[in-house]
Order: sequence, then structure tokens, then C-alpha cells
Amino acid sequence: MTFFINMENKSFCIKSIKRPTIDPEVYCKENFDFSEALESVYPLLDLIFEYLDCNSLRNCCKVKKSWKDVAENILSKRVQLSWFTCFKGGVNNKSNIFEHSVNLNFNNVDLGIILYDFRRIKLNKYICVHTDVAELKRRTVPEYFTDELIPHNTDYCVISCAKVTSLFDTNTKNLYHASYFDGLFFPKIPKIRTTMFHCNTFDSSNIQSTVETYIKSNEEIKCLLMFSTTDQKKSLYNLLKKLIPENEASSVAVGGGIIRGTKTFRQINSTKRVFSNNDIFSIVFLKEKDVEADFNAFSYIIYGDDLSKNEFADEICKFKESIFLRMHSVVIRICCSAKVAADEEPTIFNKIFPDIPIFGFHADGEIGWNCVLKAKEFNDSKSKKAKHHYPNVRHQWSTVFVLITWGTVLS
Repeated sequence: MTFFINMENKSFCIKSIKRPTIDPEVYCKENFDFSEALESVYPLLDLIFEYLDCNSLRNCCKVKKSWKDVAENILSKRVQLSWFTCFKGGVNNKSNIFEHSVNLNFNNVDLGIILYDFRRIKLNKYICVHTDVAELKRRTVPEYFTDELIPHNTDYCVISCAKVTSLFDTNTKNLYHASYFDGLFFPKIPKIRTTMFHCNTFDSSNIQSTVETYIKSNEEIKCLLMFSTTDQKKSLYNLLKKLIPENEASSVAVGGGIIRGTKTFRQINSTKRVFSNNDIFSIVFLKEKDVEADFNAFSYIIYGDDLSKNEFADEICKFKESIFLRMHSVVIRICCSAKVAADEEPTIFNKIFPDIPIFGFHADGEIGWNCVLKAKEFNDSKSKKAKHHYPNVRHQWSTVFVLITWGTVLS
């Protein structure tokens, strides 16, 4: 709306900033429908939904189609990742400290990954949960995760590690103090699908059936995270051959490591089964082959336990120069558990990549290869005796970084 004001017999034009109002025309009647009443006062429904958390919005989708359209539109805009961490306080605060991102309960979660220190946390033990009204609840660790942290109808996995060393917020956490457990939630990234599965790498029929079950024929892998409880240096390639074509290996980010155990909590295919030491647990990020997506993943390996701080920083700078970033990013760090100066690595990375959360753990053997813009220059050449042409995927005394980035490309 525009007002015309006469100033000294001249017209003065100015735009109105008053918010327009409309007559809602909501009348009390016998068959009054509250949902229809909310919709009739635009944009009341949108404003209410903006303040709802993820679980509430998903429940709103079940009310009626018009509510579903509004709720899904709001959820589609929530494409940031979310996280939480629990660690022991320092000298002045010896209690257990829990921190989380501001959007923890609001993020449109697609997949969750939780890392925990197997020496300090047991899944079958109880956690005492205190509320503001001095109420005390006893929950097993999985019950606590489900009740307090995991949005409804969300697939997630729990990974047992030798040490959990994430760095989400440099302002509060003691960077040299490992966590009890850390959690990372990936949002629903447009045109990207995530899935996770266990697979026996010594059984060719199991590999084939697993791949056919979880990966569609018109999809390609953009990022692969692999975890095993034993060293499968050779059998790893049995699975890789079914997942990634040899000539495309350097364009797929790969990372992971040897951990203590995994447990999945999924909404579909939730049948319980016992996994052997021959099983590898994989988390994959997929897209349709002929569809462009605002998504990239890169991986990089830094070798050696004797690097100085400057030498390690130089390696991170090489990595930074060989990739690009989008609006939202996270890095997964897998570090050899025997490295001496490993605790300083997150802070060095953070100085070169500020504001990118680091989700990290120590492994008893590292998995990954270099996937950057010019990957062939970084990957080791294979031995002439090798039966394949994949880059070396199993390492020791190393640190593997997997950087996942999505959204608009940053200049």
C-alpha cells in the first residue's frame, strides 16, 4: 500500500510498512473445524509451524493434506546439520556436560550417527536423566537416545570406538578432553538418499544381495563410510568392486576405520540378526546417475606419526586447495589410535577450516583414499601384482578426513 501526503502543495510518496490484516471470517458453528480455522487466517498456520520441532511437524503431516504441504515445505528448508556432545567437565565443573546445536530438535533429520567411547559407556547400562522439576528417570543408553535425542521415524546407528574426539564448538569445550558420546544428524539433502547396511565381504552371494537390496540400479555412490571390527585389508575390495566402478574410484569419497562394534536402529528392514567379524558396516550417500545435486564429498589421507604441527597444517592446506565448499559442511575425522600428537589435530584443522564441525574418533586401522579435484595426483599407484586398479584403501599411522558439503557453492 502507498500513501500520498501533501507537503507544501506537493505530493510526497512513501511506501507503507504496516502489516496488512484481513478479516479472518472465522465463525463458531456446530461442525467447527479448528484445522480449517487456522488455515483461513493466512499466514497463521505457517507461522505456527515455523516454531514446531521436527517431531511435531511430522505429526502435522498426518492431519490432512493441506497441513502436510505446509509442514513439508518448512521441513525442506531445514537443511543444516545438527549435533550433540556429552563430556566430563573440567576442574571447575566436574559434572557431565551436555551441549548441542540450537537446531537439534528442529532439524529435518534424515540419518543419525552416534559415536561412543566403549571404555566409558555400555549400551546395556543405565543413564540417570534429571529434569528441571527434580524428576529422575533411569534409561538404558539406547532408550535415552531414542527418548531424548532421536526424532521419530529416523534411522540411526551407534558406533563403539576407542576414543571420541569431535569438535563442534570451540568456545566451550575443552579441546583435549574426549567425549563420552557424540552425535551427528544429517538433514534431508535435496536429491541425495542415504542408507546403511551390514555385508559379509567373504560371501559373494551376500554382497550381491545386499547391494541389490539397498542400492537402486539407477543410483551412484558419492560418499562411502566403512566400518569393520577386524582388519579386512583384502576382502574390502570384494565389496568395493560391487559398489564403485574402478574407473570412478577417485571421484567417490571413502573413509572409515576399524572400530569395536556397531548397532543400527532403523524404521525399515529392522529384522534383528547377528553379525560376524566378516561383516562390514557401510553408510552411503547416493544420487540418481542422471540428476545433478548440490552435493559434494571429498576425502584425504595424511600419513605419518612424526609430523610437526606445521607439517600437518601444510597437509591440511593442500587438501583445502584441492576442493571447494558449499553452504553447509561437516568433516568426519578418523585417526589412528596409536598416534602420539593426535589430540592437536582438530584444532589445527579448525584454524584452516573455521566453522566446519569436526566429527571424529580413533580407530585401530584407517580406511579411505584420496578423493579431491585432482585425485590421481594424490593417490598411491598400485602394485603391478594387484588384481584391481583401486587406490590403496587400508592404512596405518594415518588420519583420514571425509568432508561432506551441500547447498550453494561458496565463492
